[in-house]
Amino acid sequence: MRFRKYSRKHAFNILYQWDITGEDLDRLNEEYWENLENSYRLASSVAENLKNLIEKQKDFDIEVFSKKFETLADEEILADKLRGKLFAVYLLLRAVEDFHNFALTYTGWISEKAKPKLEKAFSILSEIENSLEKLQKIEIDSKEDLEKLLKFVRDLRENPPKDFDTLKEAEREFRQRVLQVVKTFLEEIKEFSSKRVEEDLGEIREYAQKLLKVYKDHKIEVDSTIEEFLEDWTLDSLGSIERNLLRLGTTEFVHVGVQDPGRAFNDYIDFAKAFVGKKAAKFVNGVLSAIYNKRVAGSKRKD
Repeated sequence: MRFRKYSRKHAFNILYQWDITGEDLDRLNEEYWENLENSYRLASSVAENLKNLIEKQKDFDIEVFSKKFETLADEEILADKLRGKLFAVYLLLRAVEDFHNFALTYTGWISEKAKPKLEKAFSILSEIENSLEKLQKIEIDSKEDLEKLLKFVRDLRENPPKDFDTLKEAEREFRQRVLQVVKTFLEEIKEFSSKRVEEDLGEIREYAQKLLKVYKDHKIEVDSTIEEFLEDWTLDSLGSIERNLLRLGTTEFVHVGVQDPGRAFNDYIDFAKAFVGKKAAKFVNGVLSAIYNKRVAGSKRKD
């Protein structure tokens, strides 16, 4: 019961891919779980690699790692919680890059006293500040550490460096402070990814595959049931996302059964909101509710 939402999400991803590609469902299913496990292992490996480099105080290419974490954060098949941590590391590494650009631009101001360079330098600082504020709203547990970084940037704006040595020291200190925060996120990424592969994925996969197998075995019945409850629509006229959320929900409610229908409904509504929007969520909820009330709750009352 712990991972039903993740099972539903992964089952939907596979069903959606099958629907739009027409490829063999069993093959897609097998490839999907292999890719998912590899993605978690990659996230863990990249996090561990960077953490070791930071702890050993070795040089590394900020831009390269920033890109790696941005790419991983865009992997929609990964858990949202993990993607949030990956995105946090991406933003922090990008802040280090941006601070280096600030330092380069501000060096031009010190050398030439050209006002446009000063304005550009402060503009970069504002971008760093906005990025940290954005991250602070997302990562509540790290709010205090992020507030310290924000204070550092704001103090620098109030008292900008007057010479090259002070500027160089400010860049070194900012990088050091950021990487200390990054280390915390990297440990969380490694722990979450490892646990998901070694402990959780089996249970998540088992229920997802059950949903897919039952749909495959009862495809004609499921699709016919949905058609019966559609008003002014046909199954083929729906968007692929709505169509496959209805297929999965109908399969689960009518042919598998759920102990907590309220939570299951919330999951399907959340998926529809996230993938399409509120209007689609209302539609999916309306059709699934009608099916559930007539085919499941109604049947129980008769019994």
